[in-house]
Amino acid sequence: MTQPALSSPSPVDPSVAIAQLASQLRWHRRLLAVFGLVLAAGIIAFAVQESQASGGTARFDELTVQRLTVAGPDGVRRYILSHDMPKVPFAGREWERTVPPGMAGLVMLDPKGNEVGGYAASDSHAMLSLDYRDHPLEAVVLGTGKADDGSQAAQILLKQPPTGPAVDMDAVDRGAKKAAQGSADPNDPDVRELKRHYAMQSVRVALAATPNTAALVLSDAQGRERILLRVDENDDPAIVVLGPDGKEIARFPEAKK
Repeated sequence: MTQPALSSPSPVDPSVAIAQLASQLRWHRRLLAVFGLVLAAGIIAFAVQESQASGGTARFDELTVQRLTVAGPDGVRRYILSHDMPKVPFAGREWERTVPPGMAGLVMLDPKGNEVGGYAASDSHAMLSLDYRDHPLEAVVLGTGKADDGSQAAQILLKQPPTGPAVDMDAVDRGAKKAAQGSADPNDPDVRELKRHYAMQSVRVALAATPNTAALVLSDAQGRERILLRVDENDDPAIVVLGPDGKEIARFPEAKK
C-alpha cells in the first residue's frame, strides 16, 4: 500500500507567532500569580494551624516581606517595618516626611496609634530616635552619616521639650502650604502654629564626633548655641561661652595670639 504524499507546510506569519507567544506568556504569568496566592494562603493556613496546635505560637526560619505591621487586639498599629520609610502616623492621619532616598525604617507607635520613635537607615545615613508623647516631635536622636567626600560622623541630639497645648497638625499642614505659596501672613493662625511647631524642634544639647573634631554644644531655649566644649582639628581643647548674638564672651584657655 502506497503512502500518501506529504504536503509541504505553509509559511507562518511572524506577527501572528509573536502575538501567540505573548498571549502564552501572559497566561503563564497569570498561572504563576495564582500559584503564588495559593502558596501564600497555604502558608498562612499552615501557620494558623501550627499556632493553634502549639498553644498560640508558630515558628518560621525566614519570612521575606516588603512591609510588616504589628497591631494589637483592638486593631491599633504598634510597629511598622517597611523597606521604604513609612509616613508619620499621628492624630489619626499619616503625614509626609522628608528622608533621603532608599531609606528603610521601623516605626514605633503608642496605644493611640501615634508615632513615638523608630529606626531608619539608607546607604549614607542611619538614625535611632525617641519622640515626646502627644507631640510629633523628636526628643532624642542618635545618628551616623557619610559625607560626599567619604568621611563619616556620629552625633547625639537632645531636643527642646514641648510646651503648651499639643500641636495642631492640620493647622501646621495648612500653614506650610500657605508659606510655600508665598502668603505666610504672620497673623494667620495656621502660620503661627507652623512657626510654633518649628520652634519646638530646636536642639538643646548636641554631641558630635568627626574624623578631626569632637564637640559638645549647649543651646538656649531659642536654639542659640551658648556653650561649646570642643577639641578642634589641631587637637587643641577649649571651652567657649557665646552671647545671645553668637559672639564669644569668654574662653578657656584663652585664645592663642
